[in-house]
Amino acid sequence: MTTARLAFDDVTVDFGVTRALDGVDLSFAPGEIVGLLGHNGAGKSTLVNVATGAVRSTGGRMLLDGAPVTADTPRHAAELGITVIHQTPALVGNLTVLDNLYLGRDRTGRARADRAAARAALAEVGGEGLALDTMVSTLELGQRQIVDLARGLLHGAMKVLLLDEPTAALGQAETDALHALIRRLAAKGTTIIYVSHRLPDIIEVCDRVAILREGRVAGEHAVTGLSAGALAKALVPDLQEAEHVAARVGAPVLEITSPHPMTFRAGEVVGLFGVAAGEQFALLNGLHGAGGVEAIVGGAVYRARTPLEAIRQGVHLVVADRDRDGLISGLAARDNVYLPWRGRRVGGTRVAPTHRSRVTGYADARRRLGILGPGPESPISAFSGGNRQKHLLAAWLYPAAPRVLLLAQPTQGVDVGAKADIRRAVRQAAAEGATVLVASAESDEIAGLCDRSYVLSGGGIAELDRTPDFDAALLQTLLDLIPTKGVSA
Repeated sequence: MTTARLAFDDVTVDFGVTRALDGVDLSFAPGEIVGLLGHNGAGKSTLVNVATGAVRSTGGRMLLDGAPVTADTPRHAAELGITVIHQTPALVGNLTVLDNLYLGRDRTGRARADRAAARAALAEVGGEGLALDTMVSTLELGQRQIVDLARGLLHGAMKVLLLDEPTAALGQAETDALHALIRRLAAKGTTIIYVSHRLPDIIEVCDRVAILREGRVAGEHAVTGLSAGALAKALVPDLQEAEHVAARVGAPVLEITSPHPMTFRAGEVVGLFGVAAGEQFALLNGLHGAGGVEAIVGGAVYRARTPLEAIRQGVHLVVADRDRDGLISGLAARDNVYLPWRGRRVGGTRVAPTHRSRVTGYADARRRLGILGPGPESPISAFSGGNRQKHLLAAWLYPAAPRVLLLAQPTQGVDVGAKADIRRAVRQAAAEGATVLVASAESDEIAGLCDRSYVLSGGGIAELDRTPDFDAALLQTLLDLIPTKGVSA
């Protein structure tokens, strides 16, 4: 019998009175690719943190190649051969790509051989177009994830590679490159533990899945013959798929005249679909004060030179990178929801002027979005990724209702249950009169949320009404618009 490369034996983790892991028994063979799944707060990140030394278990043990080990720090874990790539890249923005690749290592990265190794590592994960001397602060989220992936390759031999939502901000071409890399590493004996909410990715690359629920192992399944629907059902047994109900559309609220003519009406949710880091996101930012977009809102010329001017006109933006641009990690959860509205007036009334109104308003937001986790005074960093995303959405939905709600990949990196909660809240906002725009590089996200969609690529645009094959039509239309050979959605 082959000795497990990595094993958890009755591992328990307590945070005060909260039990995050409760007697977890899991083992992973050399060269195996295993999807680690579970709803937000199920214990996935805690298990990853135990493996990498970021969290110490309060019971049980971890074994590497059959021998008990304890990773004291992430650096110690890397020395043991355990590498992790997190969803939010751990990079320094005011350093170059090259400096980040060699950050914390004895070698400076300045030798010719080091630069060559850096380029090779980037090429392995689809980042051959990234210049080594580019400042990381100028990169998009997907590009920063590629740099983080490449850095993992430069640490040396990897016995275990843990990937935490590695494809959340990647397009299909970059995802395919990552999956090819994973297969090459597994073929050499590296054990891959793949944490993701993108079920098609799990099915496409993993050998089997292990499911956590409320800190316990809820099941293990071979991937062969497993559909995304069956996997979603295994994750959330009581999940009810919501049937799309056509919007009750009102009068035009937002009309974009440049760079593309587009019309958006009250009560509808409209997609903006394109490639990863594509022009659909630039369009949202332009509407929210970045410029480059000419529009009419409510029949009047829309002028928003800054985000503040956009907010004053009822145009709210939920950003794609919640942890970098949307939330303050050390600030209390309730304060994050009300932070954009401190001292601000809407329609002559100051938003949530009293502590009592903030308390009741926050409690209502938690109820409406199904937010789980610690209390309102806890730092937002104490919540799982999906529940942080819900807080970000709550900040722009409930203290002051939006006239136009701009969403950049609102269900990125959240589980199927959280996606259903977010979808319900977005559809309710539209039913109450908001005009909602959803920018995404994920066709299933557009199909799950939207009544219709514009597809944008290479300066071209196409409009699609919702049809039974909406998801497939989005992808085909995007492929038809892409002008450059070799680029995929």
